[in-house]
Amino acid sequence: MPHVQTAYLDDDALDLSGADAAPARVIEIGEVTAGIAVPERGGVRFFSSERRFDGLDGTLFRTVEQAARAARAAREKGRQPRLRAV
Repeated sequence: MPHVQTAYLDDDALDLSGADAAPARVIEIGEVTAGIAVPERGGVRFFSSERRFDGLDGTLFRTVEQAARAARAAREKGRQPRLRAV
């Protein structure tokens, strides 16, 4: 069974009564497609399209903007300098 995360990052109420009609949104960070945000009751579910964003896969965010912020943070975390053997 896949692990599902839920992230509620603000206290604003979200009305998704028309969520079925709302389209999925592509989240791009720079020139990279991080994934898609699919509307569902309670927010949007993020599905990653690249390995570096897999930690967010399945997470429920209240808004597309929150999902995009989390994807940007994941990208920045992945840019940490790596030590190389000499």
